[in-house]
Amino acid sequence: MKRRAPFMLRMTKFLVGFKLTPIGRIAVLGIFLSAVGGVTVEIPIYQIFCGFICLFGIIEATGIALRPKLEVSAWLPEKTTIGETVTGYVNIINQGWFPACDIMCAFFGMPKELKHTDADSVIHSIPRGEKATLPFTIRAKHRGEFILPEARIHSTFPFNLMRFGKAKIPECGLRVLPTFSPLELLELPFSHKSQNIGMTADTRAGNSPEYLGNRDYVPGEPARRLDFKAWARVGRPVVREFQEEFNSEVAIVLDTHRPWNLRHRKRDHRKLEASVSLAAAIAHHLDQRSIPIETFLAGEELHLLQSSAEATHFESVMDVLSEVEFTPTDQLPQLLPMISEAFESVTITFCVFIDWNENRERFTREIAESGCAVKVFVVNDGRQLSMPIPDDESNINLVDPQAILSGEVREL
Repeated sequence: MKRRAPFMLRMTKFLVGFKLTPIGRIAVLGIFLSAVGGVTVEIPIYQIFCGFICLFGIIEATGIALRPKLEVSAWLPEKTTIGETVTGYVNIINQGWFPACDIMCAFFGMPKELKHTDADSVIHSIPRGEKATLPFTIRAKHRGEFILPEARIHSTFPFNLMRFGKAKIPECGLRVLPTFSPLELLELPFSHKSQNIGMTADTRAGNSPEYLGNRDYVPGEPARRLDFKAWARVGRPVVREFQEEFNSEVAIVLDTHRPWNLRHRKRDHRKLEASVSLAAAIAHHLDQRSIPIETFLAGEELHLLQSSAEATHFESVMDVLSEVEFTPTDQLPQLLPMISEAFESVTITFCVFIDWNENRERFTREIAESGCAVKVFVVNDGRQLSMPIPDDESNINLVDPQAILSGEVREL
């Protein structure tokens, strides 16, 4: 059984966390400082103490008498990106007998990665039975999936020193996606599994022919290609011409292993964020070219992606990237036998590594030996590589993390 906190502790949290506004806390501090005047009436400061007590008594009595009775409902987008603001709306209906004055919205216990930027927004008056909308804006400082705490819709009337009201908005989720700069060019390496990889246009499983038009019949062609309507129109045998399209299935591997190093923690965090941004940019470019991402490996988790009415491959990748963190152990060697079956139909693999070592070299070599084209991006400034990158490897590229985060990387 969970032990209940002491009454005084709960009361203090209620007063500091909700009841008192920031200005009200300053006024309460003035009460404590002027309390020394209560020792004797000969010190004039006791009059300030009595004035504060009377003021808070009047505010409490007025606030309770005019406490608003509100019916609220809220809407907030499910996703946003780092550094961007997302705006939600609270619909408020005044069900009380009196006008609801100075109505505000406040989130208590907001995650430190999120910030309520317009906490001072106020609706000065909502007449009895009327409806009003109060917007609220959230700014995200870090990617991830967060739960916004219950929001209190309250009144600060009069004098904006204390809050009154019990209306709440239920908890809601907000997914913060990584930010990235779109790529203008991404060269696709040649794959032995599909020589027609540059002709990809179909995002469904399997092959599909594309109708190009009509042309004159050549003796010996199959009769099923004859277009009899066009033949009757032009007066000579005409056939339909098709072009076969081949799906080029692509995999993206995002390696997030990094040994714990307190000294370089900030630098390693920057590398991780740059790697996530680069993986997002690659996925976005492939999506723009209608090339499906069938497999996505991030850290210790392998994701087999399928398009649906709710989300595309790119959206699924972004959802995964929003929660990627460092992995303390190197799982890449153990994952290779497990993903061999998933990579059987993959023609191109893009690998985004933070470091280059023997395990990464063995991983890329075994994928290449299976007939899959591999292109590697090592997100590192070159000063902390476990082993040097071979000069004769054209498909291994060293990318500066700062250049990725500043949006300078546009071609890969």
